[in-house]
Amino acid sequence: MRIWNVGAIGAGVALAFAAANLLAAVPPEEAARLGKDLTPLGAERAGSAAGTIPPWTGGITSPPPGYKVGDHHPDPFAEDRILFTITGANADQYRDRLSPGQVALLKTYPTYKMPVYPTRRSASFPQRIYDATIANAPRAKLVADGNGVADAIIGIPFPIPKNGHEVIWNHILRYRGER
Repeated sequence: MRIWNVGAIGAGVALAFAAANLLAAVPPEEAARLGKDLTPLGAERAGSAAGTIPPWTGGITSPPPGYKVGDHHPDPFAEDRILFTITGANADQYRDRLSPGQVALLKTYPTYKMPVYPTRRSASFPQRIYDATIANAPRAKLVADGNGVADAIIGIPFPIPKNGHEVIWNHILRYRGER
């Protein structure tokens, strides 16, 4: 009886690992959302219902006026004005949008303040990165207990991450620009 239990447990563990590996890639119907209701890299395309976060419309895809190769990048939002400022005196009004650490800073240091500007969704990447990321979604897999990635090419391997390992690998393997 004891041998059967050990064998059954071993088989169960093996099946669990196999199932986790099979579930690592995103199902095709979920991957089809990339570039539609999700951005090509997996973020929600729509803005917030309150209008505080705008929809993603492709980001900045060309240099701002006045930019010269080799110069520091000019601020594309230099004309933006502060919407409001959060201080220790008004932190309770915004508590639902602040982390406990931010509240502590605001309450501990009387001169600490957080100017709040309009939200922008200005990120953009080359089309080849979008294409590769979309291709990765249904096939990229974690290997060796999350210690590696298989079947992924350039771009983000897990645009619709299912666990912390995938999020970390997205960060490690992210596109960093051209040289």
